[in-house]
Amino acid sequence: MAYLPSVPNDSGVRVALDMFTPKFRTAMSSFIPAIMKDGERLTRADKETIAAYVSQLNSASYCFAAHSNASRKHGVENAVFDGLESGVDGAPVRDEFRPILRFVAKLTLSPEAMTKSDVDAVLAAGWSEVDLHEAICVCARFNMMNRLTLGHGLVHELERDPSKKSPTVPKESAK
Repeated sequence: MAYLPSVPNDSGVRVALDMFTPKFRTAMSSFIPAIMKDGERLTRADKETIAAYVSQLNSASYCFAAHSNASRKHGVENAVFDGLESGVDGAPVRDEFRPILRFVAKLTLSPEAMTKSDVDAVLAAGWSEVDLHEAICVCARFNMMNRLTLGHGLVHELERDPSKKSPTVPKESAK
């Protein structure tokens, strides 16, 4: 249920932003696709996984519903998020992706504790500075979006009607 009296209960984040800050929504509309597209090495599926994981860490069900569903559309299986509930080490993700996920988890949960050694761990795993920068941007975007949805009390349509969720795409057809 939306918290602000003028925001309809079935509103999405776009509606809330358009009601109060349409210029901000317009600016976000160009930033979002730019940061979520395939990067140097991080794929759209990787970025959707980061988005959903950050949202999961923040208990932001609106963004988690939307981006875990988007992840599935890009071939990520539900088991990834079930595993991430227990931490990065228990998730069925490729080994080289774990340092990125650890980094965004720390940046989300204790940003004040970030150090150069956190960056060094990601670079030592073979990721480039561009890859890490992209992961940081996705993480930052979703920490902000999580707070927007949580602060407004927004409920995603996938939470209201779970039948709209995309099925997990088999790995063979996800390529």
